[in-house]
Amino acid sequence: MKFRLKKITSRRAFFIYVAFTILLTVSSVYILSNLITDLTERANEDMAQRNFIKKQEFISQEFSKLLEQENRIKHVLKISTPENLSSNLKVLSSVQTTNSLIVNNWFQINGEKIRFGTDSTATQAEINDTEKFVLQYKNSDHISTIVPFGKEWIWRIYFKLISKNNTTVRFGYDISLKKIRDYLSTADKTATNYAFIFDKNGTCIYHPDSTFIGKNIYKVSSIRSIDTIYSKKQDYVKRVTMSEYLKLDVIRFTKKLDIKGTHWFICSNFPKIFIDENVDLIRKYSTWIYSITTIMLLVIFYLFSYANRRAYKEKGIAIKEKNKLLVENEKIVKEKALIQLQQLKEQINPHFLFNSLNSLYMLVGTDVKTAQKFTLNLSRIYRYLIDPPEKNIVPLKEELLFIEKYIFLQQTRFKEELFFLIKIEDEEALTKFIPYLAFQIAVENTIKHNMATAENPLTTEILIQKDQVIISNNLQKKTHSEPSTNFGLKYLSSVYNFYSRTNFKTSEKEGNFVCILPLISIHS
Repeated sequence: MKFRLKKITSRRAFFIYVAFTILLTVSSVYILSNLITDLTERANEDMAQRNFIKKQEFISQEFSKLLEQENRIKHVLKISTPENLSSNLKVLSSVQTTNSLIVNNWFQINGEKIRFGTDSTATQAEINDTEKFVLQYKNSDHISTIVPFGKEWIWRIYFKLISKNNTTVRFGYDISLKKIRDYLSTADKTATNYAFIFDKNGTCIYHPDSTFIGKNIYKVSSIRSIDTIYSKKQDYVKRVTMSEYLKLDVIRFTKKLDIKGTHWFICSNFPKIFIDENVDLIRKYSTWIYSITTIMLLVIFYLFSYANRRAYKEKGIAIKEKNKLLVENEKIVKEKALIQLQQLKEQINPHFLFNSLNSLYMLVGTDVKTAQKFTLNLSRIYRYLIDPPEKNIVPLKEELLFIEKYIFLQQTRFKEELFFLIKIEDEEALTKFIPYLAFQIAVENTIKHNMATAENPLTTEILIQKDQVIISNNLQKKTHSEPSTNFGLKYLSSVYNFYSRTNFKTSEKEGNFVCILPLISIHS
């Protein structure tokens, strides 16, 4: 690439270059600024959603802890005799009353007199209220309800258990919603958002502002009944609304709360002002960058123009140096492109695409239905390949669906020469994770390095166990196979090392090649 010094140093050409470069640079900075702003806004919304999930998990765990008394009663009922059952329940009730959140508890054995965990402090009104409640729900096995308690509101939990010797135990306890609020206000570390809980009738159960507890949330906030109806694809509702608590716009997530025996919902609210402030800050910085870049370009090109008028020779030397730099830059770009192309060839074998297209060409004239299915699977395979996950792991179920399409293409091409078998010993394993393209790497290596004929088919078995996947094939090594770079195995090894998994291995055993792929738990 060469420049003619006479043309490029003319004043007219120089000013054309100046104007074009300024326009291109300013436009690029402007577009880049808008892209950064959009990315920031999406990132902030993703952060709001992550905070919502954390808040929901935290509150669900804290409320679920208050339901553990039922399991303790079951255990006491199992180990107790009719003679010591009452005393054991009394001890367990007394222990429960040490929890500051519990305002009252009681039990009844076979319709006998109701016993309170703190008989000495139980008022006659509490005794009458409890007896009335037990009589009303005598035949119910489990009740979880919100009821008024003086000037406050309580969460009343009641359950009935029957032992093997037909001893019936009714147990109930009341939890102060105000004390729960006080406890969560100090225990909750997700301070960037706030949440409240309400039941199917709209009664507010938990709110950072205690004055909302017991009120109908549909009347005091912008929550609508439609916010508690979810689609199959998404188990929560997200919208921007006015906060009844902060008095400003928030991103509100509403979801059913997973607590046994309840039909409650949680609303997590993330102040939209945080997102707007971040976006406005990015816009402000982008504007400064935009302005400073424009001014700097004008100053720089003015200086260049001044130098051009004073020294043509120096301009010629500068152009020659520029030509040299351009050539070196082209070399760097080409070398970088070659490296990227080589990595792409290692990850997605182009021969697979060429062979698949050849197979498709043959199918179009002989079997249209198979050709259509072949085309659909091929497109889904490459859609899967061009959209890798951020953390290089995918759910085992997704990888399994991908390899089934890959196997279909290979079997369509090789027919009886290849035989695949997929066995699932543990269905729960499908929820765990595995390195992206792990199955494809293993199966492709099998086909690449082994011979396959109709008389001696290449058999590959994928065995899914609780904590690992075993991929094995019979060894029928090619006499002249193409050299292997081991890129795929190195990639798998690096992923497992990142997730601290050391039991990934490959081996040859009893005429078979075995590849063991450990499964990665979502909490790893």
